[in-house]
This record gives sequence, C-alpha cells and structure tokens, in this order.
Amino acid sequence: MSTRFPILRPALVAAGAVLALAGCSGGDQVGNSRGAYLGGLSKQVAKDITSIGKAKPALAKPDPEAESRSALGLNKGPLVYISMEGNGYASVIGMAGENGAMRTYYTPYKQSIVLRNGLVAATRGFGFDMESADTASVESLIRSRRSGTAPKVIRYLDGLSLERPIPLSCQVSNTGKTVSYPFAGTTWSGVQMVEHCTGIAGLKIDNSYVVSAAGSIVSSRQWVTPQLGYMTIQTVRP
Repeated sequence: MSTRFPILRPALVAAGAVLALAGCSGGDQVGNSRGAYLGGLSKQVAKDITSIGKAKPALAKPDPEAESRSALGLNKGPLVYISMEGNGYASVIGMAGENGAMRTYYTPYKQSIVLRNGLVAATRGFGFDMESADTASVESLIRSRRSGTAPKVIRYLDGLSLERPIPLSCQVSNTGKTVSYPFAGTTWSGVQMVEHCTGIAGLKIDNSYVVSAAGSIVSSRQWVTPQLGYMTIQTVRP
C-alpha cells in the first residue's frame, strides 16, 4: 500500500483549541471550495470536493476523557481517541496490527484506520474511505519539525467504489509554539506544526499536528476524504 475528531470536547478543549486555531481556515475554505474541473483527473473528484460542508445532524457529545480512562484499564496496547467530523463518529480505538511504521487500529465495529508514523494512510468500513496516501515527504518535514514544501497524494473511493486520486502541494510550517495539556492521566506536549495543502477545484486543506521532541505526533487534525472530512486523533497510549 502506498505511504499515507469535531475537536475533542469537553475534556480536550486545550488541545482542540490548539489544533483548531492552527487550521482555522481549513473547514470553511474546503466547505466553500468551488471551481471548474482542473487537470486530467475525473470530474467526480471535483464534484466530491465541492460538496464538502453540508450540514450534519447533531449527535450526542462523547466524553473523551472518561472513555479513554476506561479503555486504559481494559486494553494494554497502544490506543488513540478519534473523532471524525464528516460522520460524527468518535471513539477510543486500539491497535490490532503493526507492520514497520504502519499501525492498524480497529473500532468496535471492525472499521479500521491505518496510521503511518501518526499520519492517516488509509481507512476501511466508513464509506468513501481513504484507499491509500503518499505522505512520506510531508511526514519527514512534520516529524522533524522543519518547514518546507512537499507533495502528497490522497486516494479515496467514490460512490461507485472507484479509486480517485487527489494530488496536493503542501506547505509545512513550524509555528514555534510549544503546547502542553493533560489528557487521560498524561500530560502531552510538543511543538505545533501546520500543513497547508492545495489541490484541484480550489481545494484547500489545513492540517495541524503537535509533535514531541522525539518526533512523535501526539495529536493531530487531518483531512481524510471529501465525505469524511477532518479527523482529530489524540494519543491515549503510545
């Protein structure tokens, strides 16, 4: 395979604020993205991108802190808390497999998310999934906390289960801000990194990351696919 939460609340207000401010323009810009089909890619990609931002029904708010503390007592392996903005799904998920830099996490409903050193590389079972992603170049900048420009490609499944690629040009920046916050019994800290990507049909993506001194992504808000939108990921146990 190729290499590749709304904000956590109420328990993660501090962390969520950091990530939301880092990518404050992302949701609105993506939701307002309009434009003609560009390049040699399918018109379906542009259609999916320009449909972002439709209102979603309100769901009951989860308690990330309580769920995470409970999961820590039940599961001895690596855990992350995720929240997906596109479908409202939020849960603690546990690692089920590891292959080099790739970690596969499963929900209680057997949906899965693959993280490559903390960056979303694939999803399965959510519908309109990320099939794969080429993230090696941006990963190198983000995890080393360096600024620079790098390409990225996200491939997702459309309504006909056809794979659609979205090539992106991304600017990674070190904000110089160190953040620290408690969650589920641990104080997490790191430097705030932001990633601004542009693509076809005026697509603009603003991801944000908190990267530790060791180069680990301890929390992030990452765009997944046009329909799934952004996902916030918080480490519960590395």
